[in-house]
Amino acid sequence: MKTIMKKLITIKSIPVLALVLLVVLGSSFVKGTAQDPEPGPIYHAAISLYSVETDIAAIEDAMNQYALALNTGDLELWLSLHTDDIVKMPPGAPAIFGIEELRAHNESGFDNFTFEMAIYPEETQVTGDLGYNRCTYTVSMTPKAGGETIIAEPDGKALGIYKRQDDGSWKLSHDCYNSNVPPAQ
Repeated sequence: MKTIMKKLITIKSIPVLALVLLVVLGSSFVKGTAQDPEPGPIYHAAISLYSVETDIAAIEDAMNQYALALNTGDLELWLSLHTDDIVKMPPGAPAIFGIEELRAHNESGFDNFTFEMAIYPEETQVTGDLGYNRCTYTVSMTPKAGGETIIAEPDGKALGIYKRQDDGSWKLSHDCYNSNVPPAQ
């Protein structure tokens, strides 16, 4: 009887042991093990939950929000369209680094002028969580205290790099812009 009981316990334990082994091995395949080599580039291929067309539309919408923020004088909306580590490269001036420096640099402009801006997208591309847009634009400024409108940029061009945020939105991380019109002599 002992021998039969021993065989029965062994036979009944095989499926349980197999299941435990499967769970242990399966989880190490899913999680990876300490002995696994660092995965190569092929393992880093990401599957996007977004379509390229949707991403391009989102970047172009961010550009429309940029113009809207200027045209309505909404500094907070305008700043919210930039990453915290924005690099802004205006013509004839040093680069601006970070959202707080950008705020300090542009606050008086929003306080003292009414803007009229139009942006015309020329090319927008997206690869993974990075995108870029090349556009042209016009912008004028009218002093709030009164005075003549200044055509700040009758014919400008810009190249912006956008980064996808954790919530799926796109923000401007690098912005370089300048004029097609030579400076006045």
